[in-house]
Amino acid sequence: MMRISLRDLQWRRRRFVIVVFVAALAFGLALLMTGVTNQLSMEGRNTVALFGADQWVVADGVTGPFTSSQLIDGEVASTVARQPGVEAASPILIGRIAIGQLDVNIVGYDPGSAMLPQKLRDARATAADPDGAIADVSLARAVGSAVPVGGREVPVVALVHDTAFYFSAPTVFLPLPVVQDLLFSAQDVASAVVVRGDVGTAAPASLDVLTNAGVQADFDRVIKSSTETISIISVLLWAMAAGIVAAIVYVSVLERTRDLATLKAMGSSTVALLQGLVAQAVLVSVVSAVASVAVCRALAPMFSFPVAVPAAAYVQLLAIASIVGFVASLAGMRRITQIDPALAFGGAS
Repeated sequence: MMRISLRDLQWRRRRFVIVVFVAALAFGLALLMTGVTNQLSMEGRNTVALFGADQWVVADGVTGPFTSSQLIDGEVASTVARQPGVEAASPILIGRIAIGQLDVNIVGYDPGSAMLPQKLRDARATAADPDGAIADVSLARAVGSAVPVGGREVPVVALVHDTAFYFSAPTVFLPLPVVQDLLFSAQDVASAVVVRGDVGTAAPASLDVLTNAGVQADFDRVIKSSTETISIISVLLWAMAAGIVAAIVYVSVLERTRDLATLKAMGSSTVALLQGLVAQAVLVSVVSAVASVAVCRALAPMFSFPVAVPAAAYVQLLAIASIVGFVASLAGMRRITQIDPALAFGGAS
């Protein structure tokens, strides 16, 4: 039965090539959606991990420093640093600007802090101007060019990778006093104080202490509706692929009704015919899934932000494709069970 099913695919190869192409497009788009969701999740994890903090001190009631514009006094860092159990504390200041049509994250950091992220430490080591901008490569600005911040052209002195966040908006890092001067009227303010160690219960009044998990959850909250929408689209794409394969398998069974009846009359069991049908549907789905990888890679550069498809997604794709193939074969199974062997001799089905 397996050989007969393969020969049928060969006989109707043009039709099945078209089906593979359309199903591969659906699978490829679903794979892209997985890559988008993964990229959004990675941005949150990478941004929180960048600062190497154990805790984050923020204004009272603030659920996360990246989603709130509520600021704290910059002197809080000194107060927190003196608390028992605190090894180091450093203020950060987060703002956002638009450069043309591009949204850009601005992050102010303390250049002299022991908690200066390693990426920034390495970048500053090669920078000619310590007060210059360290820009993510996604900003597409070369070292020596300038970025307009707060009405002033700030030179780009170094580049870093993988620091973009909020749908891959580029990030520009500047010393804290520079950001305070350009964006906050020279006020001594901060968005949060990143802490290495444990503040414990001795946090200053009107402040909250957040864990990395809490900051991550708040970060993900902003993109929750987007990721949920993407998940729904992915499910619909899987369903569309299943429908495409099911339609072609069912039509194939209708066209082969007399052939299948002949096989039954010759002694082939219904189970064997069903196995051949399932094998045919699963093969079409798996071939479509393999082809979808090329579709995904061809379409990914068209997106305005990186698409990071995890390795596990490819394994998941093959598993889902096999399930899709089996589910699609159900469309023809009932028809096969109803075929009367007498039809092979001109009898009614």
